[in-house]
Amino acid sequence: MISWIPFLGREGLLNGALLKLGVIHQPLEFLLFSDFAVVLAYTHLYALFMVTPIFNTMMRIDRRLLEAALDNGAGWWRTITTVVLPLSKSGIAIGSIFVVTMVMGDFVTVRLMSGGQSASVGLMISNQISLLQYPAACANAVVLLAIVLMMIAAILRIVDIRKEL
Repeated sequence: MISWIPFLGREGLLNGALLKLGVIHQPLEFLLFSDFAVVLAYTHLYALFMVTPIFNTMMRIDRRLLEAALDNGAGWWRTITTVVLPLSKSGIAIGSIFVVTMVMGDFVTVRLMSGGQSASVGLMISNQISLLQYPAACANAVVLLAIVLMMIAAILRIVDIRKEL
């Protein structure tokens, strides 16, 4: 994650390449220390945690179902929407649970990639602990835990993941 800093910086590799190619005339300021950098780092860090459960679920789909859909006249888009996605819902739910729980508690990524300009609940709790405001940090941690548990409960009500476990 920290390798994005020299790549996205004002004098980084991306700005240098764009300047040499003549695409831009001055370095792009929004690439680093912005919400864009935070989202990019989150995508880089947590894509594997989303892709792996989905891949595992999709590998279990019987190929004969795909062939049957194609034999019955469904195109590739219809096959994806009516066969693959419904059978992959549990993998999508498991990946979403992984990513949501990790992103909600991550404060280092926000601090490094936004330069302290973006806010997150994890960063707020970390700042409160460093300022010795333990009661406020504990209260915010409990609220964060309750919100994450409600999100997980909502995902589990929509998708039954017991067949994957």
